[in-house]
Amino acid sequence: MVKNPVKDLGWRTERESLPFDLPNRVSSDSRRIEAGQWFMPIRGANFDGHDFIQAAMDKGADGFFYESRLREQLKPDLRSRGIEVTDTTKALQDLARWWRQEIGCKVVGITGSSGKTTVKEMVAAMLHGIAPTLKTEGSLNNELGTPLTLCRLTPLHRFAVIEMGARHKGDIEFLSTIVLQDIGVLLNVGSAHVGEFGSPLKILEAKMEIAAARTAVYFKDDERIDRAMKALKNKTLVTFGRDPSADVRLLTTDLDGRGKVRIHFEIRGQKQTVESNFYHSSFPINAAACLAIGLALKLEPKDCVTALQHFHGVKGRFKVHTLRDQLLIDDCYNANPESMKAGLTTLKEAYGNRRTHLVLGDMLELGDSSESAHRDVGAFCAREIKPAKLLTVGPMSRWMAEEAIKAGLPSDRVMQFESVDQVIAQLPAFWPDAELLYVKASNGLRLSKIIDTLLTP
Repeated sequence: MVKNPVKDLGWRTERESLPFDLPNRVSSDSRRIEAGQWFMPIRGANFDGHDFIQAAMDKGADGFFYESRLREQLKPDLRSRGIEVTDTTKALQDLARWWRQEIGCKVVGITGSSGKTTVKEMVAAMLHGIAPTLKTEGSLNNELGTPLTLCRLTPLHRFAVIEMGARHKGDIEFLSTIVLQDIGVLLNVGSAHVGEFGSPLKILEAKMEIAAARTAVYFKDDERIDRAMKALKNKTLVTFGRDPSADVRLLTTDLDGRGKVRIHFEIRGQKQTVESNFYHSSFPINAAACLAIGLALKLEPKDCVTALQHFHGVKGRFKVHTLRDQLLIDDCYNANPESMKAGLTTLKEAYGNRRTHLVLGDMLELGDSSESAHRDVGAFCAREIKPAKLLTVGPMSRWMAEEAIKAGLPSDRVMQFESVDQVIAQLPAFWPDAELLYVKASNGLRLSKIIDTLLTP
């Protein structure tokens, strides 16, 4: 293994030697720098990390990166401890790409309009049950978070699962030049971020950039994705879905009414069953995606099934908390029309006999479809869920409340709040009466404060 990236990447330094695991030591946060780390100062719209180089070194950093434009501004004794680069953001990305190639493990890149983080967590849990696996932490899936994740690779890792987000066309194409994913996974194409892309077709075009990989795993049931993937040249395609021709076919799902689920699959003619104590309406199809990724990695299906059964959910994504005889379901990390209906459908399927209170907030970034989407969810709540209470939070959720009443939910069971703090103030009035409280909205609403309040002793 090459021990020094400076020569390979054309950088400049007065240091006589560098640690062989330099990428593992990189940090871009001077506030959390630790002894032995290397500070990578990033320039943002309203800040310049170079202003904190001395502070990072005072905290025990072993070295730092700096841009050539500032060479003469650094004192010689300080400059001698750094690495000179043209652009620190590009240097971080180049270092991550270099390190990913040096380590040489199998890398899975995952994108989609919804479910990326959950499937990333599921795949990582599955693969970790087989061999050491690195994963994207949280949602660090952009041009900075992705290289920082790759820099955490070590020679022990056999797999890496990288979540790849897109807010504009070309984002995933660019990230792919850093990640160099062996397996590119497209979960779905929905309406999330349609306000930024302009149309579902434009979203599809952006998400298809994941197919830069040699092997693509995708949702067979979506004809748009299927046509686009089949049009690609020299690609290995692995599919999942309910379609009879899918490589991993979802057959049936059995719920026992107590939270346990059995999901039956056919994997290229071989029957397999996943048993779990975790359930969400999207869990079966997400599990199919995981098994398809295992297939693409040439792993034994039975090993993937066994490892997948250890997945127990993710904070903020339908995480169920039991508080004495009440259930609190934290699904408030984010929301779009598809994920909102999926969460509500899960409530009906798994907890339909409980007295349910819903706290639903604004779904952001929906563009011109915002009003119709919120009204559609409101009507769905009234007709399908029939909650004991519907509490809506935020200006756009007014449409949700109005439509729920129009669809037959009694007005005395509907409450509208402008902010999460107003809801928290009313918790003593409605929480004791709930057998189940379900909380969901886009992350910008900060409904997680409700969860934190109820979980605090």
